[in-house]
Amino acid sequence: MRQFLAFDIGGTLLKYGILKEDGSIVEKRECSSEAHLGGPSMIEKVKKLGRPLLDHYNIEGICVSTAGQVDSVKGNIIYASPLIPEYTGFPLKKELESFFSLPVEIENDVNCAGLAESWIGTGKYVKSLFCLTIGTGIGGSFILDNKLHTGHNFSAGEIGYIPIEGGQFEDLASTKTLIQNVAYEKEISKHDITGKEIFELAKKGDSICIQEISRQVSYLSKGIATIAYMMNPEMIVIGGGITAQKDYLYPLLMNQLKKDIIPAVLDNTKIEIAQNLNNAGMIGALRHFLLQESIQPLKSITAIIESNNHKLTKREQLVADYVIHNLASVSNTTISQLAENINVSDATITRFCKKLEFGSYNKLRLMAKEAFVSTRLYEHIETSSITKVKHNYNKLLNKFDALIQVNEIQKFKAKVTGAKNVYLYGSNNLSTVVDSLKYKFLNKGIRADAFSNPYHMKMSANFINEDSCVIGISLSGYSKKVVNILEKAKNNGAKTIGVTSQQDSPLSDISELLFVVPSNENEYPGINNVNEVSVLYLFDIIFEELKKQVMHV
Repeated sequence: MRQFLAFDIGGTLLKYGILKEDGSIVEKRECSSEAHLGGPSMIEKVKKLGRPLLDHYNIEGICVSTAGQVDSVKGNIIYASPLIPEYTGFPLKKELESFFSLPVEIENDVNCAGLAESWIGTGKYVKSLFCLTIGTGIGGSFILDNKLHTGHNFSAGEIGYIPIEGGQFEDLASTKTLIQNVAYEKEISKHDITGKEIFELAKKGDSICIQEISRQVSYLSKGIATIAYMMNPEMIVIGGGITAQKDYLYPLLMNQLKKDIIPAVLDNTKIEIAQNLNNAGMIGALRHFLLQESIQPLKSITAIIESNNHKLTKREQLVADYVIHNLASVSNTTISQLAENINVSDATITRFCKKLEFGSYNKLRLMAKEAFVSTRLYEHIETSSITKVKHNYNKLLNKFDALIQVNEIQKFKAKVTGAKNVYLYGSNNLSTVVDSLKYKFLNKGIRADAFSNPYHMKMSANFINEDSCVIGISLSGYSKKVVNILEKAKNNGAKTIGVTSQQDSPLSDISELLFVVPSNENEYPGINNVNEVSVLYLFDIIFEELKKQVMHV
């Protein structure tokens, strides 16, 4: 499994460590960020701490979560508070890529917290999530369909600046304000008491602390109500330092929310406490890196079109606009269908492709498909042809070791052997593969049939029942025909198994048991038909397991 170096750069602490591709932490350390010395000095410290880890681990990329408003595309710091001097405008991505000679991705710390919770935290099973972080200040991030929405100028989710009762939300409901208010009422310095001590005193009956926590809860509730009414997310996750007091705070907050949010909204909005807490920045930075990695081919297509837009006629510009805004569907659309959708001729699309670097429409379709199933590979060492091909086959097989778990194979075995009929469904480009698998099942004594033709797929659905096991194979995870047949199978009580390269896809959502396989020909140069190789290799492993049990039709 690939490993990454992650940094969480805050105004107080600098956390860093080695993370695996699944978000698990191999090694973690932290120290003072010494932010008061300025952005450049702080980043020099990042370099110094990171270099020994690169020498010790095989690192694939650098993932950074940082305080401040971040341009996550360019990797620059748009704005940082005066607490970190000389950080505003700092070209962080460029600086770190130059030093480490590895790909680097940067994202705001609050956005990373939201990404972490939506990936492997409290919100991993919801479609829409707003992550509210409460500490010295208040921040927010909005995740929809596993994607971070940063807005037009990377400031979406900045809930702390929303005006509430004559002040800004974070000036009324943050931990900093709680401390200031308690200190004022007790006539002591704000440096003589902490948030933790305030809650401890409240538990012992301190009237001032109880009163000020109640005031904070009232304002928090109004801010959360604003989120619930405006964004209507499935879940609101509360993170930040204040979550350490969840046992005391959560019941008070829920009681206040019942007063501020109508039942029709509150009853359908989950209010939860974050799970990842202190590790959220690093985990979310990794998630952001992997998401950015997966859309590099998409960026490439967009860049090609935009840089050559001046060459296009008005009709060809219609094609360009459609492709940019509907890239997900281009890979499954014929040239005639595309021409009909845009109301141009086939010849116009052909000229468009030839004017740019695509060459042909088929090449554009392949690039569009890659944009939604591939990941980047940074290879720094040139090798001989034989060694290179061997290396990439080993890389492909190692990827399987990371993706395929023994218990999943056992579950597959149980589903297949417990079914009277096995039905295999694949998209058109995998017709040869599903036919081959059908005969392998038959050879093992298991009644099976395979379909890739849309008409045959539709007709076969009539025979699927609770005694069936249905296997859907779509490497993109977005084949409507395969997804629809699995959905029908599930409704009919059949067991469903999905095979794809995309864990976040419609196919994965509908499958009871999911197998994720590598599928990127650019990542494995020298391996022809990576899709077919991946699927066949997976099933060869499964058939080895099936050998251990005698089957009867």
